[in-house]
Amino acid sequence: MTTKQSNNKIPKIHKFITNEQGENYWFNGCGRYVMNALGEKDYDYEFFAGLTGDVFAQIFSYNIFRGDGVTDYVLSEGRAAFVEEIFSKCGYASAFVQEEQLKADKEKYLQLLLSYIDKGIPVISNLRIMGHPKWIVFVGYEEDGKTLLFMTDNMTEPERVSTEEVFCENIDDECGRSRGFVFVGEKKEQKNLKQIYRDAILSLPNLLMSKTKNYCFGASAFRGWADEIESGRYDHMKPEEFDPWFMYQNYVCVLATNSSCCYEFLDRAEKLNPDFGFIGELYRLYHKMQNMWKKDADSLEAIGGGFNITLEALQDIPRRSAIAAKIREFAACADEIVQTIQESSTQS
Repeated sequence: MTTKQSNNKIPKIHKFITNEQGENYWFNGCGRYVMNALGEKDYDYEFFAGLTGDVFAQIFSYNIFRGDGVTDYVLSEGRAAFVEEIFSKCGYASAFVQEEQLKADKEKYLQLLLSYIDKGIPVISNLRIMGHPKWIVFVGYEEDGKTLLFMTDNMTEPERVSTEEVFCENIDDECGRSRGFVFVGEKKEQKNLKQIYRDAILSLPNLLMSKTKNYCFGASAFRGWADEIESGRYDHMKPEEFDPWFMYQNYVCVLATNSSCCYEFLDRAEKLNPDFGFIGELYRLYHKMQNMWKKDADSLEAIGGGFNITLEALQDIPRRSAIAAKIREFAACADEIVQTIQESSTQS
């Protein structure tokens, strides 16, 4: 029942994500949060992480920092339909309202947001905090909507942000600012879970071979990363100019996350599709990448090319060449993943 009041929040408030469990792609936490509110138990974090491809694809940007995974990269080029397609695959209508629309009709979309909260449904947003967009879900409001309540990161209770700040038109690092709202609407049809997982796995080759003028995924991403290391980009860089996370470690985090956390989706896909005998080979290849990242004696981490990267290592030609060579080994694994799926789908 819809309730109109000055303060309100959705009934089901729970932890947003748990980083320690590898939940590093926050859009997928948003998807889970909305579906949990709608009573959809099958559409959890692991489900969305596989459906978006975040947990399967390495990323690389040719120019600027674009975010933490596939979803962020695709949206960085303005392809809002990507999000709507994800929810469509779940059987739900949705609308990604981009910032230009929000600014043009603030009151309309604020009232729509409040109406969703009154119905018990969170609203997804990409809120800019200190210059970088963060995925959040709005879960409540106070003072007739002058203050909004949101969940993100490892939060277990909502935090507050002024509506004025959310709809701020100034583009600067000090002002929180939304790149868009995602409103998940009515359920259009009941989707076949087996088919959703099947389609997601069979579409991986296209995802892993994706390349635009701004970024690439899969094997090309590993090779682009390795090429950048050897390009001389860091040769004359001063320590104060080196930002490890935005320039390097984010790629390591994606590698570490995917090679450690893709297995739940693979297991479900195989259980629902027993004819997918090749899933075991995908499992082996991602596990091989996990070992190459941190477990092998000559792993990326062991040779100083992981989270422990230093500017000195990137400026030392022999050291960086060894790091680049190791990263190209991951590219070979990514190529094998594509080949395995393509060959198996042709035979079946």
